Amino acid sequence: MIYELGFSYYDDNPENDDNVIIAVYSSYKQAEAGLKKFAQQPRFKEKEKFLYICERKINEAFWTEGFWPAMPSYFKIELLEGYIIDKYEDNYIEILDEKGEKMYEGNFHDYTDYKQCICLRNITTGWMYCLDKQQKNIQYKTKNFKNLLYFLLEKYEIKKLGWRSIF
Repeated sequence: MIYELGFSYYDDNPENDDNVIIAVYSSYKQAEAGLKKFAQQPRFKEKEKFLYICERKINEAFWTEGFWPAMPSYFKIELLEGYIIDKYEDNYIEILDEKGEKMYEGNFHDYTDYKQCICLRNITTGWMYCLDKQQKNIQYKTKNFKNLLYFLLEKYEIKKLGWRSIF
C-alpha cells in the first residue's frame, strides 16, 4: 500500500481553485506526519480541512471505470460535532444530527462543515444554505456567494468558505 497526500480546494472564484497531489508515503503514519507539516505552509494555512490522505494499492489500477469513475449511489460523510450527511441517488442527501435524527434533506452538490453550522450548495439552482447545528434549521438562503460570506462572518465569525463536493 501507498498513501497519497493531496489537497483539493474549490470555491466560487475559479482563480482560488487548488488541486494537487503533494506527496506519496509508504505508511499511513508518515502520511499523517506529512499532512501536519504541510498544513503549516502558507499555501494550505487556514485550509487544512481540504488536505486528505488516500490509501492506494501499489501496482494496481486505481481508475478502472473510464474517464469519470462510477460513484456509489449511497454513502455517508462524517461531519463535525457528530453530524452526518447520508448521500443517496442524484445528489439527494439527508443530514442527521448528533443523535442520528434527520434534521434536513434535499438535493445538494457541495457542502462546508463548521462547528456551528453546515453550508450547502445546489449548483443546478444556484441556491446556497446555512444550516445552524444548534437550532437545527436553515438560518440563511441566498444565491449570492458574497452575501453568504457576510452572513457567516456576522453570525458565526467565519471568514472563509470553500466548498467540498458531495459525489
